[in-house]
Amino acid sequence: MELSDDFIPKQDRKVLLKKLGRLPLTVLCHLVEHWSHKYDPANGMSPDKLAHIMSGYLKRRANRKTVVARILLEFWPQGLSLYQLAQIDSYTLVQRPNLLFWKSTTAIDPNGIKKVLNLDPNSFVHNLKEDIHRLYLSHIYIFKHPELPSIICRIQLFEPHNLVENGNEPNLISRSPYYVVFPMNSPNVIHSSDDDSYAQLILQSVQRTIAEKDPIVLRQNDDPPVKSLETMHVLKGVSRYSNSLGPWSKYADADFDISPFDNYGNHISVKGKRVVTGVYDDDDPGSKRQRLENIMLRFKGSKKGVKAKKAYEVQRFNSRMHHLQKDFPKMDAADTVSKYASLIPVNKVNFVDKQDLSDDRGQVSIRFKFRGNDVFGGLHELCDEGNIDIDRVPGWLTGENGLDSGTILNGEFIKEEKRKGGLI
Repeated sequence: MELSDDFIPKQDRKVLLKKLGRLPLTVLCHLVEHWSHKYDPANGMSPDKLAHIMSGYLKRRANRKTVVARILLEFWPQGLSLYQLAQIDSYTLVQRPNLLFWKSTTAIDPNGIKKVLNLDPNSFVHNLKEDIHRLYLSHIYIFKHPELPSIICRIQLFEPHNLVENGNEPNLISRSPYYVVFPMNSPNVIHSSDDDSYAQLILQSVQRTIAEKDPIVLRQNDDPPVKSLETMHVLKGVSRYSNSLGPWSKYADADFDISPFDNYGNHISVKGKRVVTGVYDDDDPGSKRQRLENIMLRFKGSKKGVKAKKAYEVQRFNSRMHHLQKDFPKMDAADTVSKYASLIPVNKVNFVDKQDLSDDRGQVSIRFKFRGNDVFGGLHELCDEGNIDIDRVPGWLTGENGLDSGTILNGEFIKEEKRKGGLI
């Protein structure tokens, strides 16, 4: 059974207050204007009148609590529909990309080759509804991410055995929304990190729906959950950085050589390369600068690092969250981003370094466990402070393998493999 967009489920007003309170004023006002064309406000205001009121709130930068209170108590006191609830969750997902943990699967065809998925959103949602509704009451909402090249599908299941008639209206108990993200031109599917029976059922239904057109199996990737949708897009979407991290990121940036339009006199073959012989001397400004540049190259792939790129991401986020007018003063995001920040922050990674001893004396191994907000950014800072000698740091400690844990056997990194399989 399919629940319509207009259905109003039983709601906890405190939960709605919390959800709406997460959204910036600009989004709240936009939603009120949009909803007024689909659902008549209880106070009888016309859409034009509401638009005028919302414009006034934006101009004087009103308190968000004022708008939230009017939404729940004055405009739609009877409750919000499934369509409205889905839009609240979807805007929250866009505005707060670090709110949820994400995992991924890869589409594999019968020949064992990765299959790029090109979905028609309308037909996909129609077929997915038909498949899921055979087992559960559900509501599905799909939208295109405003910045990332992807389509996001929000799926919410409702317990069928909790369908109790209360007068003429059913009383439903719902599961938490589950998200499935389809990066464009990619064989990967990003999804919520939940792994309970409901999540498995949804992924199986997604696989069956896709397989109606293209026979594929969704194979679970063994990467750890990532608490950032934007990071997942770098790793699993169409991005040159997915296999070019750490010192190799300069190839993704095309920063390994000068442009053909640059002054050829600046090319390394003409200008030469500055080399410090012997031990670095921090009392010598030139030697210290060369040491710091060498460390930056090892961890970030270029002398300028990724601070500018990270600052742009922060500025873009601040623009979505806080900028109400075009003349609103911009925050200097560059001041809030550390030069040690990694493009892909790794929170947890494990290594086992194994070395064979000479004369068949066996093998010695050392286990490393790193935890933190940005493991390789922290190691970068320790090198800058002189606590670690960068010339003795191997590549697997500079972040070149991204999120992957693994074993280093006689200097060669071997990714940690877990048992893989498709959805049954």
